[in-house]
Order: sequence, then C-alpha cells, then structure tokens
Amino acid sequence: MDEITEDKWETCRGLGFSFGYNQVETEDHTIGEAELIHLLADIVSKNGNLLLNAGPMADGTIPELQACRLKALGQWLGKNGDAIYGTRPWTRATGETAEGTPVRFTTKDDALYAIVLGQPSRPELRLEIGAEGESADVSIVGDDRAVEASYADGTLALRLPDGLGEEHAHAFRIGKA
Repeated sequence: MDEITEDKWETCRGLGFSFGYNQVETEDHTIGEAELIHLLADIVSKNGNLLLNAGPMADGTIPELQACRLKALGQWLGKNGDAIYGTRPWTRATGETAEGTPVRFTTKDDALYAIVLGQPSRPELRLEIGAEGESADVSIVGDDRAVEASYADGTLALRLPDGLGEEHAHAFRIGKA
C-alpha cells in the first residue's frame, strides 16, 4: 500500500523467492535484515500486518539463512517492539528526516512513534511532524534515554545522545511534555 487504509490488510511473503525449501536460494534470493525491518515498519504504519513464510527443509528445520533473518527481526522487535505492537496508524504513515532518511509513524495511547529507517548521519535529527506544541517528551524506544527536543515551525529537532548504536532502524517515542 502507498498510504494508510481504513481497513486492516495483510502482506504475505516468503523470506526468499520460494514458499517451500529451495536449496539453491542464496543471500541474493533472501530479503535482507534492513529490508525486512523496514518492510515491517512500513506495513504497520499503513494499518497492515506482515505474514512471513519460512520454507522448512525436509526434516522441519528452518534454513540458517532464513533463521538469521527471523532472529534479526526478533532482536529488533525485542528492543523497538513498543513502536509496532498494539499501535495504530497516525495521521500520516510516512515522512523523512531533513537529511532525507525515510521515517514511518505509528501511534499508541498518548504517544507518537517515529521509526527512522536507517542510521542517522548527524547528531541532530529533524522531523517534520506539524505544530503539536511547544515541547515534547522524547525517548529512544528500548532504552528510555531522554532525547533533547525542541519544536520550531512544525519541525521537531532531536539532539541524539552519544552511543546510539548501529541499527537498521531507530524508533523514538514522542509524548507531550
């Protein structure tokens, strides 16, 4: 989907090209870790669900390449799951940082989640989110570190802490201060 839909929907796809075990599938045939995490965030931000298929071998085991992808997604969700589980679409699904990095938005309770699909290249992150107020309580999902934040003209400027870590996507919880 290109935008948020009112009705719930689902994307079903395999981790590789096949829905069964295919011994000739390689890295080139299997969705990458970053692409998988970005796909999940994109789908959830648009009111969808992601159904993944792993093609087991004859003995029932999941091929190591596919298992690695599932483990990477699980590790990311272990830290950032609050921005995915139980969320709903926000007023818009997509955006980008001032530097052009894609962002996906979800919401739950009194919080907005901004999932930055990539590694910020600067210690300051700027998100166009509209005139929500004068200030916000912003934290990094999964480690609850507070992030210095300020609003100006509908843009939320975040001063990222040292040690953000290399990840395929970073989720930020934005609550009203």
